[in-house]
Amino acid sequence: MACTIDHLRVDHRVTVLREFTDLTGNTVRAGETGVLRGLGLDTARMELWIELERGAARLTLRFALRAPDGPRNGHMRDYFEMGEDVTTPRAVPVFRDPAARAMIVPPRAAEPASPDAGSWARAARDTQGPDRLEAVEQEMLRAIPHIGAAASIAEMYAQRMRAFQRAGDETRALAAFRLAVDWMGNYASSATSGGEGAALSCERDRFRDALVREFGHDPTREG
Repeated sequence: MACTIDHLRVDHRVTVLREFTDLTGNTVRAGETGVLRGLGLDTARMELWIELERGAARLTLRFALRAPDGPRNGHMRDYFEMGEDVTTPRAVPVFRDPAARAMIVPPRAAEPASPDAGSWARAARDTQGPDRLEAVEQEMLRAIPHIGAAASIAEMYAQRMRAFQRAGDETRALAAFRLAVDWMGNYASSATSGGEGAALSCERDRFRDALVREFGHDPTREG
């Protein structure tokens, strides 16, 4: 899943509503159009960037994350109008090989969790009990009194997904996958500013993409 900035989406046509000049001196005038081919957050520079395709050329535009004016997080609608989706259509085969959607079953862990491990770490490795561990969630929320608690709970369920994968239990691995993704979504939605929201949304997207690779496919986006 790609990052998003306000209403902007990759592979959509956009029209510039107001003239602006980006950090590198590129001036784009009102009425110009192009196809958005990339966008993201450069945390090292604290900048947002978008890649605009105009004809055969591509132009990368950069904007300060905390800019007081011009295109910036929370204000992209003032400068860009979204148009049609120009994603290249993909042919969907009538018959699909089930092996292409098979859950990855990694080797079993060499050793069980240590008795000295924290309760959430033991819960993550335990394949008994209900899919959702509400008591463990509440314990972690009390112990970690900031938004990082949601990310830690998401990682606990990610570890639990891996435990079910090793056990070959696809149904419960899928349940843990969904809980991990939901909690990481809660983490991203707890941002208190536009800049933090963009950064946490990218972190959420990277977390989900990593889980999909580990699971073997995205079980929540396929029939």
